[in-house]
Amino acid sequence: MVDRRRFFTCFLAVALLFSCGGGGGSSSSSSGTLPQDTAPPYVLSTSPSNLASGVPVNALVSATFSENITVSAPASAFSLTQAGTAVPGTVAITGATVAFTPTARLGINLSYTASLTTGVKDLAGNALASPFSWSFITSDCNAITLVRQLSLGTVVSGAMFKALATDGTSIYLWTMTDFSSTYGTVFKIDPASGQILSTANVPLVPMAPTSPVNGIQFVADIAWHNGALWSTGTYIDANGNFPQGVFRMNLVTGLAEAPIPVAAGLTGEIPILQGLASDGTNLYAAIDRNYASPTPVSHVIVKFDPATSTQVPLSPALLTTTGQATRLDLGGGYLWVFNNPNFQQVDPVSGSIVSNYCKTDGGGNILYFKTNIWTIKDTVLLAYSL
Repeated sequence: MVDRRRFFTCFLAVALLFSCGGGGGSSSSSSGTLPQDTAPPYVLSTSPSNLASGVPVNALVSATFSENITVSAPASAFSLTQAGTAVPGTVAITGATVAFTPTARLGINLSYTASLTTGVKDLAGNALASPFSWSFITSDCNAITLVRQLSLGTVVSGAMFKALATDGTSIYLWTMTDFSSTYGTVFKIDPASGQILSTANVPLVPMAPTSPVNGIQFVADIAWHNGALWSTGTYIDANGNFPQGVFRMNLVTGLAEAPIPVAAGLTGEIPILQGLASDGTNLYAAIDRNYASPTPVSHVIVKFDPATSTQVPLSPALLTTTGQATRLDLGGGYLWVFNNPNFQQVDPVSGSIVSNYCKTDGGGNILYFKTNIWTIKDTVLLAYSL
């Protein structure tokens, strides 16, 4: 009779022997190596896209591939040209993306061509199958980047007219439903949290001679000046007229204090005030000089000292704009001018335009605060880096 214990002992020994490749003999099992990568990389997307127009002049030019690219690819493998002339810049490779950063901002309204050569290779050394290129056309503005959003809730919903100002710590928001509003509202906002710190309702007078003297009829823009909010807009004077002017807003009485009317223009001219900004001493006011037809409208920004001025001057113009400068602000040493559809960074001394920026999502509301441009869209405060 077979001893079962000896049988199973021998069986296990034989099984272990075969699983180890036999008693010291050579193994015939597979080495387990993966198939070699022989597929070339290809372009998945580009920025800007091919044939794009209106590309900001400070745009980064890049291409993203189907797989990671070796960082040892020569810089000449990625180039940017304008009318056949190479654009100076630097090339950076990160993962599957190759980016070209121009040394200087691109030219305005020009066509550029970006090119990739077969010097672009993947990590296995496979080269781009064939050269690749794409083209785009620049705009006349620089892109800005959204960095913060603060929801103000429904408290400012339904307001058609909005304007922003700052005292250096808080942000002030003026809202007004329409031209027939019975009151407008000034909100004081904490820019760190979006919390409404205070609310002041300012009664607005109808366009009628029975209105109180210095009653505010309309507010176009606001600016913080010498410890108070100032405004461009319309008020009623002692004769029952409604002149355009600049005035200090009394948030308790709702009256226009220290009003300064716009100077009289040429025959048939109807000056209309728009944006307002302050440098602490002077005010900057945007004016639409609306001449009688068929003479076209001209748009100017003037500078004056409200402590000594009896009228907002129509000249000399610090800057002539191509459209309505509905909002102004002064910060970071520059005057910021919203001039539809974009906004400009202006030297407040010479009036020369330093840079032109692409418009914000919030449209014409411009506020410079702590190195960012702030605006408001619907009920959300937006901050952009330049």
